[in-house]
Formats: sequence, structure tokens, C-alpha cells
Amino acid sequence: MRKVTLLIGVILLFAGIVAEALYVTTANVAYSGIVANVYLTLGILLILMGFLAMLASVRIPKLRVP
Repeated sequence: MRKVTLLIGVILLFAGIVAEALYVTTANVAYSGIVANVYLTLGILLILMGFLAMLASVRIPKLRVP
């Protein structure tokens, strides 16, 4: 189950990076409008969700949760 969660996290992280790259390529034009902002917010959310899924899948031996 942890490997599946790690895989999902990596996929979300790469999807967020692709969305950020689309934001960078579409934000340079004067008529970028709302589509560029959607790429930016989607990229940030996907990257955060990817990191959270990756952290949830990793076992940290020194960390104790009460």
C-alpha cells in the first residue's frame, strides 16, 4: 500500500511540475487571462498533494506518533 501511495505522490508531483511549466509558457503573453492563473493554482495544489502523499508513504523510524 505504501508503494502505491508513493507512486500516486510521484505522479501528482510531476503533474504539478507540468502545470507550472504550462503556466510559465502561457503567462508571458499579454492576453494570458484566467487560463494561466488556473495552471498556476492547479500546479501548486498538485505539487502540495504530491508531497503530502509521498510523506504519508514514507516510514520515518525516529518519529513517534502518540
